[in-house]
Amino acid sequence: MPLALITGGGSAIGEGVARCLTARGWSVAVTDINLDLARQVASAAGGAPRAQALQLDATDRAAINTTVQRLIAAHTGIDALVNVAGGMRGLGIPKANFADMTPETWTRIIDVNLQSVLLCTHAVLPGMIAARRGAIVSVEASRGLRGGPQASIYSAAKAAIIVFSQSLAQEVGPFGIRVNTIAPGNAQARWKKEEEAKSPLGRQTTGEDVGKAVAFLLSDDASHITGSCLDVSGGTTLH
Repeated sequence: MPLALITGGGSAIGEGVARCLTARGWSVAVTDINLDLARQVASAAGGAPRAQALQLDATDRAAINTTVQRLIAAHTGIDALVNVAGGMRGLGIPKANFADMTPETWTRIIDVNLQSVLLCTHAVLPGMIAARRGAIVSVEASRGLRGGPQASIYSAAKAAIIVFSQSLAQEVGPFGIRVNTIAPGNAQARWKKEEEAKSPLGRQTTGEDVGKAVAFLLSDDASHITGSCLDVSGGTTLH
């Protein structure tokens, strides 16, 4: 049974990803800085042994490396990494004009949204390269495709994930590793009311919508897709 490591797994999108993957035969390690939320998601995704919950701060390099090594030892390898950890309002950071922000605030946004992707990807790559297989999917945001007011640093961090993934896809493709991104739009979140987020299709992007897209990009049906950014926004982004 292939293993997928999910960061930010306690989120609504993380739950959608975990549910969709276990339904398709994957084993998942649901990691989140909030262990209670990770446990809830793991239970919703089928529970042990198919879904396990682990506490992990996706910005803590030492903790990430320890977690990755333990998973490799227990499962003989990590077949996929799904970077979901991120956000801004969920961190308690309000929208603000760049001129009104402090370096401490924008560093926090960059750490959670970009640095977490770099650290987690860097940790799993040696094992994937040695095995000559693997897939990485990073969930960014529509703001990474088109910047918006009062979200300059968040938009910059999400845009960086796309270009980083495009570059990495070219570096690790010869080892059989695929790297892609997904851009949800008006996505479901635990702090967001449904009426806040509508698309031309008449509803918000759900965790299940993103989960299905992740499952596709990790599947053999996407075996010749790498370096891509899949728009899962219901028409709000039109990428």
